[in-house]
Amino acid sequence: MGKTMKTLGVALLLIVVAVGCSESPTEYVAEEFTVSQIARQPGYAWFLQEKDSYQPDPALVAQIQAKLGTLDSCYLFVNPSCSCNGTQKHFPHFVRCMELAGFSDSRIAIISMRTASTKHAYMARFHVQRLPTFYLVLGGGNTRTIEPPDDPNARIEELIVQALNGQ
Repeated sequence: MGKTMKTLGVALLLIVVAVGCSESPTEYVAEEFTVSQIARQPGYAWFLQEKDSYQPDPALVAQIQAKLGTLDSCYLFVNPSCSCNGTQKHFPHFVRCMELAGFSDSRIAIISMRTASTKHAYMARFHVQRLPTFYLVLGGGNTRTIEPPDDPNARIEELIVQALNGQ
């Protein structure tokens, strides 16, 4: 019995050491998706319905369309688990406005993050301080930032026009 207890004690010690020496958990890194991919991702099942049901102000969409020649690409940093208006409303509404204005979905990158401090592929270029945040990259490299308010009555197309006008 003494030898069995000793063997059991050594085995338990080895298990504790092995668990204690295991690698630290993998750090989460943001994932990038296209507009066509996003609705199929966990946490974004609501996206298409919200996008397709939004009816932006046609006059403001026309103003966005008039400025598309200056716009190179858009980077949308969002959190799928956030039920805030910025993510659940303004994010799909932004995409809808850009589509209606004729901006190609292929020039919109959606970066799905858990928090604003989540590591992402564009850290050297964009400093995300809150989610959601939208970056509009103009020709020549200038960038305009939109941080949508958590106000369901805010019209994202107004914020897009303001950003494109440098306001």
